[in-house]
Amino acid sequence: MTHEMNHYFTDFQKFQNNGAAKSPAWVNDLRKSALADFEQKGFPTTKQEDWKYTNVAPIAKAQFAYSSKAGMVDPEFVRSLLVEGIDQFVITFVNGHLSPEHSTMEGLPAGVVVKNLIEAYITHNNLVEEHLTKYVQYQKNTFTALNTAFINDGVFVHVSAGVEVTKPIALLFISTVNNGEQTASHIRNLIVAEDGAIVNFLHNFASVEGVNTNLTNVVTEIIAKKNSIVELVKVQRESESAFHVENLYVHQHRESNVHIFSLAVGGAIARNDMSVIIDGESTECNLNGLYITSGEQLIDHHTFIHHIHPNCPSHELFKGILFDKSRAVFNGKVYVEPEAQKTDSKQTNRNLLLSDDAIVDTKPELEIFADDVKCTHGAAVGGMNETHSFYLKTRGISEGSARGILTVGFAAEATQKIRHEALRRHVDGIVVDHLRKKFGTGNLPDIVHG
Repeated sequence: MTHEMNHYFTDFQKFQNNGAAKSPAWVNDLRKSALADFEQKGFPTTKQEDWKYTNVAPIAKAQFAYSSKAGMVDPEFVRSLLVEGIDQFVITFVNGHLSPEHSTMEGLPAGVVVKNLIEAYITHNNLVEEHLTKYVQYQKNTFTALNTAFINDGVFVHVSAGVEVTKPIALLFISTVNNGEQTASHIRNLIVAEDGAIVNFLHNFASVEGVNTNLTNVVTEIIAKKNSIVELVKVQRESESAFHVENLYVHQHRESNVHIFSLAVGGAIARNDMSVIIDGESTECNLNGLYITSGEQLIDHHTFIHHIHPNCPSHELFKGILFDKSRAVFNGKVYVEPEAQKTDSKQTNRNLLLSDDAIVDTKPELEIFADDVKCTHGAAVGGMNETHSFYLKTRGISEGSARGILTVGFAAEATQKIRHEALRRHVDGIVVDHLRKKFGTGNLPDIVHG
């Protein structure tokens, strides 16, 4: 055990003697197994292929303490994170713990369960035990092992067969300073959509304080069963001095349709691992995202789409906008099994560098073992198109505004991928507000999709 890991084991003992004591025996056994795996693996280093461009030494060296309580949050701040102008269900967590006073679950349709994991152990233990950790493997990822060792709270969603949830469900995860300590929130989410279910999510991460160096370590498992439709829109805009790691794992059954979108603008270091297993014929996957970095931020996306059965399309578009001395990493792999004939897969990564000091490391990959497929991939890294900029300037638009307008247009292609109209408007507003701050002008236009 390294010195950098010692305090996690001290925290684990406190955790076991406090909040974790009420969990089922199978959860406690799982925690102990994951802790042993975390001890064996240690934190990843840049010598490992999957982490060669992302140095997590600042996370490993920090003394993050497990947060034992939620903390206080202004209701107005919570409201600012919600989708404006529509009805929505809301479940809120502060420092990894349920905040009932900031949650609104009234009016859920029959057959829909939205609650925190601690309560789900009591009311839906068999269902939780059937799915939790059965898909994402903590043995393969240090941060997932650490998350599993501290499994305690997070959201549990179950949508019964044939039920459509007409209002989006907002999952809010807020971090706040707790007595001046650097805290760690190990959030575990489990979403199960049964046959024919339809549901949309806003997956929202934010920090209260301007300077918040907390660690948010998340594992989210989504099971989309036959003929279900699931859309999850993630917004990560935590403090630019915070640390964020999420392993998002989707398991799709036959004829299901999943849409995932990730907007990442926060964090000193933010790492998103996104894996989709297409485990059924005639299944569609859409995995898209936009990241905007500035200062010395590092935002890393690693994606994996696994085609197992025939006749399954997958579409992937990730775009990046980089300012200052920031850095972005994109590594996307599409893996096609021999049985996955008629696979139609397209993967694209495009990056706009707005500074000579910004860096992108991009590596799209295809690994194909079937012979009747249509698969493409590509990556592009470049600066502002000066011809387009010149055209706008000849129309009396200042150089700064011209660059901003073109950047908004670049971002719009990515946000267009969000299917739910209200969620798309919400993300568009965040993107434009963020870019206005970075360009230092309020003259940038709103995003309008055709």
